[in-house]
Amino acid sequence: ADVITVIDWKPYGPSFGALASFLSTGIKKNGTLVGVFATQLPPEAKPICSVVPSITAQQWQDAVAETGKQRMLVQKATRVFLQALKGVDVETNRIDFVLTVGDATDSMRKTMKGYDTIPAPPTQAIANLLLEAWDQWEVLDQEMKLSLELKDASFTVLSKVMKLSRAIDDALNAALEQYVLSAVAAQPTTRSIIWGVSQRQASLVQRMAVEALFIRFGIDVDVNTASFAESVGAFEVAHWELLEGRSVSVQTLGSFLAGRALQRTTDACTLNAMEDV
Repeated sequence: ADVITVIDWKPYGPSFGALASFLSTGIKKNGTLVGVFATQLPPEAKPICSVVPSITAQQWQDAVAETGKQRMLVQKATRVFLQALKGVDVETNRIDFVLTVGDATDSMRKTMKGYDTIPAPPTQAIANLLLEAWDQWEVLDQEMKLSLELKDASFTVLSKVMKLSRAIDDALNAALEQYVLSAVAAQPTTRSIIWGVSQRQASLVQRMAVEALFIRFGIDVDVNTASFAESVGAFEVAHWELLEGRSVSVQTLGSFLAGRALQRTTDACTLNAMEDV
């Protein structure tokens, strides 16, 4: 019997990241395969019963975790780049930079295409944000590598690095929020908001260090000082919300997805770790 192969919905590069699906089947002549017919289905052909309901709680958690990991890695790559450029433990920071850039690139590819228990982007909005972050990351990656090679710490270069790093962080933060909201809509009992808040903490620690370094380099000091204070405030707010919980009515400035309830942490091991923080 003739076989029709279906490639499920995923972002497709040649279509500028739009979700696409493909159907293909063999063409036979006198029982011999002579070719293949394939057709691309456009985003509007995607059925209303999308892949979202089929995503498990574990897959949602892995997608949220991987997106949060990307935010942290991009900020870390920026931090170790700045430290190496400043002459701080240069060899160690250069090695850490290479490893972190590799990890960030690998992580982004996993969420854009889907990998193991990480599903491909379930909505076009998430796909667009991940691709936006990827496009900016490719530029930032090359900019930082060239700067280290030439030992170029000029205002022009560092200003560009700062803007790119922030743009990527903003896009990934928006993607993280979209993942969490999609997870809540698909499976209201999941702890996706807690996952999102927890993942954001690691990236905020790295971002604070990056902002402090830009201040030390004299790059947009007023802007980075204000941004540093905002990052510190967001970290502290999230820390206490994880400890004590948050009601729906509370909309504290700096909260992740403010206006949505957050359960307090009760696990003893987690509480001990947070006390150390």
